[in-house]
Amino acid sequence: MIKITRRIALLVSLCAFTHHALAIEASAKNTNNNENLDDKLAQLIAQHELTGDLTTGANIPSVDDPEVKLGKLLFFTKALSGNKDVACASCHHPYLGGGDGLALPVGTLAKDANVIGPGRETITGQFYVPRNSPTIFNAWTEKRSLFRDARVEFLDWLAPEKGISTPDVPYGEADPNAGTSLLAAQSRFPVITQGEMRGFDFMPEQSNEAVRAHLAARIGDYGSAQGELFKNNWRPLFEDVYGNNDAEEVVTYSNIMKAIAAYQKSMNFTNNPWFKYVRGDKSAITESQKRGAYLYLFLPPPPSDGGTPPDFIPTQCVGCHNTDSFTQTKVSNYHRLAFPQIGPGTGAGDTKTNDLGRMHRNDSEADIFSFRSGTLLNIEVTAPYGHAGNYDTLEQVMDHYNDYRATLRDYFDNKRWCEQAQFKERADCQALFSDAEINTEESAKIIDDEIADGAPVLVPLELDQQSLADLVNFMKALTDPCVKDATCLQAWLPQPEEGDPDGLQLRAINDLGVPLYLPANCKEGDTASSGDKLKLDQGACISGRMQHFKVRVEKDNSILYFSTRDAQATTRLLYNRDHWADPINATVRSRTVKNEQVLSVTVNKGTHYVSVVDVKPYQGMMVAASFESAQREGTEQPKPIANQCLYAPSVQYGQLFDEQPVCVGSGEANFYIKISEPNSQIEIRTQHGIGNSDVFTGQFWPTRHFHEFASQQDGNNEYLRLDGLAPGWYFISVLGDGSNQGTTIEVDIK
Repeated sequence: MIKITRRIALLVSLCAFTHHALAIEASAKNTNNNENLDDKLAQLIAQHELTGDLTTGANIPSVDDPEVKLGKLLFFTKALSGNKDVACASCHHPYLGGGDGLALPVGTLAKDANVIGPGRETITGQFYVPRNSPTIFNAWTEKRSLFRDARVEFLDWLAPEKGISTPDVPYGEADPNAGTSLLAAQSRFPVITQGEMRGFDFMPEQSNEAVRAHLAARIGDYGSAQGELFKNNWRPLFEDVYGNNDAEEVVTYSNIMKAIAAYQKSMNFTNNPWFKYVRGDKSAITESQKRGAYLYLFLPPPPSDGGTPPDFIPTQCVGCHNTDSFTQTKVSNYHRLAFPQIGPGTGAGDTKTNDLGRMHRNDSEADIFSFRSGTLLNIEVTAPYGHAGNYDTLEQVMDHYNDYRATLRDYFDNKRWCEQAQFKERADCQALFSDAEINTEESAKIIDDEIADGAPVLVPLELDQQSLADLVNFMKALTDPCVKDATCLQAWLPQPEEGDPDGLQLRAINDLGVPLYLPANCKEGDTASSGDKLKLDQGACISGRMQHFKVRVEKDNSILYFSTRDAQATTRLLYNRDHWADPINATVRSRTVKNEQVLSVTVNKGTHYVSVVDVKPYQGMMVAASFESAQREGTEQPKPIANQCLYAPSVQYGQLFDEQPVCVGSGEANFYIKISEPNSQIEIRTQHGIGNSDVFTGQFWPTRHFHEFASQQDGNNEYLRLDGLAPGWYFISVLGDGSNQGTTIEVDIK
């Protein structure tokens, strides 16, 4: 039982959401009818000393800074995980709000290492990570602590020189290896956590520091980890940033965490409408958002000003998410909110599936079931919400604050987690999290007792639906447009010209097998019109019966993907390279994957055309276009092919058959293949030998100057994938430099 002094402290600090309905109603009427809302907000903005600017003095690095670029490549490589199957970006991807779109993250033991977001599952069907992935967007604004339980924290955030405490040292002590920033210190722990990146069989019984040292040696290609990567081009990238030195001196885990921290700090997404309003643009937000801002910001004078505790306390949102950073800067940095405790928990409680939150770190009963209050900046795109990710929408979160008991009853009575994308397709969904209600009740009961004792903790707000909508709309005014724009976010994703230092770069795909893209919310927002140009990697909402769209591809040898969400059973995608596609002229047609439509075709630079057709009207469907290089295989190492030149004579001309390697003659060699099925895919590989040879292909005999697609790498290791092929004959030329010999070619037809 929490002591009465704790409850009084909660009342005085006013750090929880509370409210008296009649008082808020009176305040709202006064604000809307008797005073100018902009004037009222100006008073609150002054009261809270808001400036609408977080960057002054923050030293935000440019996304083009060499250290940031190195950090980006490290953030996206799977080489930093024990079994080379998880990247930092696997759980924190820019296209998923800096998180992973899941309630409960899936790190190690994933069925497909490249699947990100809903559809990412463990091979066992179990959950191993107990807490939702926090966003990395604007993580640099967190001045006090990181992780849900604040286990990486400044000993004194107002005197950071005193050091950072981490789980590597006892609570209250400074970790000598933590570095000088929370972001750097935080990056030390996912790699040593079994369910996140380490794996359950990597360096068992070894210390955290030993694991980190081994991973650094793997990246630096030295010591006992030398040669663990199929290819390793990391060292020059480190030397460009940290100086030319021995590998052991330049490729250290200390430098790895500095680079990753620099990458995360570069994510400054603070150009939001609310900040523009604070800086003087009164038209930057809507009337609803202004009403929400008033509900959010209003505070009575605190008792410390000589007053007495008020008869009512408004929403108090600003008590836990305050200043321009919308983080906690007053009193406690963590709070008990009784969000549903789904997931495996942390092995705590009678059920062994509960999560004690902050108490796990500081062993203080006063902080049992408490979790850190993170920034609300860009909260619109960072769902699911809560320490276990149990709420999908801001509306659901506000329902919880409006009446947490009613919301919890509804949640458990109806097993609302089964409505979430991560769980809804599971046959055992209803049986998941059998201890969740029992675990949550432990936290809720403490809150009940605190409320009974007069503490302002989750007293039902009793707001009407308009007020709740206003608060949600205000929080959406904290969204930087960049985080909803794939083109803007591209700078924080590895680009082909930046290279892939180890062949382990995460090539994120969704559950349909297409490259991950930025989804749209088709329940609200604009609908694309027929004839529009689709933005690559950006979902678009469409309605109609036959809608035509075009997309611009800027690179040759690209695999272009089109896919749907919420398609009807009769919906189809049709492609044409030169014209608006229709059922007659379509050269490639979509296939059905998990009740959705997917179309892939290998293309060159230019404008391409797709149509979404159906026999009956569709509405609120999402369509997306994305692409990847047709010259890059999706595995750590290229598929090995037998060195046929050791067993058979070379061939200068002939037919190639599926998965049958052929020794290629030196100089020029020409081959042909037959495609029998529509929408076929072929993969062409060459390996072995000496000299240099390139691969060219087309529907006529290709040359270096006249061909449809080509792979021209140094040496004889070539790869080319062609999608969306129609039945017929296709021709391949392997053209060498005259000195090439001993090369083997193989074609896989799918």
